[in-house]
Amino acid sequence: MDVSDTECVQQAVRRTIDKYGRIDALVNNAGVIRLGGLLETTDKMRDFQFDINIKGVWNVTKAVIPFMQERKYGRIVNMSSVTGVSVADPGECAYATTKAAIMGFTRAVAREFAKDRITCNAILPGYVQTPMADQIARESNAKDPASVTKGIADAVPLGRLATIEEIGELAAFLASDESSYITGTPVVIDGGSTLPETVSVGV
Repeated sequence: MDVSDTECVQQAVRRTIDKYGRIDALVNNAGVIRLGGLLETTDKMRDFQFDINIKGVWNVTKAVIPFMQERKYGRIVNMSSVTGVSVADPGECAYATTKAAIMGFTRAVAREFAKDRITCNAILPGYVQTPMADQIARESNAKDPASVTKGIADAVPLGRLATIEEIGELAAFLASDESSYITGTPVVIDGGSTLPETVSVGV
């Protein structure tokens, strides 16, 4: 489905309910990025990221919550990022804005629907080895994207990018009953990439 299309989202959620009868957990994982400085970012580039990363999370959450309210049970997991919440690099203005907005949305939803026994948390990944990371590397250095990926990995204290499976395992935990007393919480999973204060002290 197109998460930026409200009607499309509502139809997809209705089909899910018709088939399965309930929705226990929602992971808002759709996300996009287009690198560009603030002054170079066109309205089209900005809106593309805002429509998927912010409006998409809003649309799907709003469509799913009524069915969770009926059962007085639900787990919502939003994919935010360390970008925008804790750090940012040049060219990430629009993307950083969207990911910071997701964290605010997560806290607001967690507070509003706690009475319905619905939890809402956010995952804040660092760099993960995904097609998006490959795209960022190509946009940063089309002639040698591998050097960009290596530079990112070298700056991470654990020395590598995260795997998709590691992010999935965290999402599974936050979508499970084992996380029942956690809500409105940002969970960072970045291999320690936001720990260094400088790149030159103590080396």
